[in-house]
Amino acid sequence: MATDKKLLLFDIDKTLTFGVNVHRKAFHGAFEKVYGVKTTVDIIDHRGMTDLQIVLNVLKKVGLSECEIKAKFPKCVEFMVKEFNKHVLKDTIKPTPGAKELLDFLSSRDDVFLAIVTGNLEPIGWGKLKKAGLAKYFSFGAFGTDSMERNELARIAIRKALKEKLIKNDSKVFLFGDTQRDMIAAKSVGAIACGVLTGDFSADELKAAGADFVFRNLEEKKLILEAVGLV
Repeated sequence: MATDKKLLLFDIDKTLTFGVNVHRKAFHGAFEKVYGVKTTVDIIDHRGMTDLQIVLNVLKKVGLSECEIKAKFPKCVEFMVKEFNKHVLKDTIKPTPGAKELLDFLSSRDDVFLAIVTGNLEPIGWGKLKKAGLAKYFSFGAFGTDSMERNELARIAIRKALKEKLIKNDSKVFLFGDTQRDMIAAKSVGAIACGVLTGDFSADELKAAGADFVFRNLEEKKLILEAVGLV
């Protein structure tokens, strides 16, 4: 039976976790080994993009066609996941300030359901959460393997929650993220956009993209709980 739970959606990179160097290396390895191109993710503004969107935009910029890029997506995903898994234990991945404490509290409530919305390929997303000690707070999410479009990922996460009867059609949905694309995704599905300043964007930039609330970080537990309506 559906409950009156609120659905809280969380981005991963720079929202819940810091310090994932191996993910970046996996991109660069895939560009070279799968596509035969030496390049870097830094030739585009990839902040908030899904993994495959990053691959597509980087490689189009260096002259590959969309058709040839997408034809090798399966090999690209396989390579990136393999590289990530091979090196993740050596990487320094840690929770952002206040993330664990906030999730501890939220997961203890019976009126909240937590889920992930991230552009990461699913095995990479779960790998980061596990390494940071945060995977236990989430049972499902929407990942970059579900869609290339971040707006669609938010929609997918909500559909999954509805299908499992975890929330109702009129349940409130909150999306926490550190980029403008996260805020835009929240607005596209009618969710309440909650920006955090642990990424590269300012409060003004997040508000301009549609943020309803902006928090310095997830340590601002009292303000976050007030915004979500849990106090």
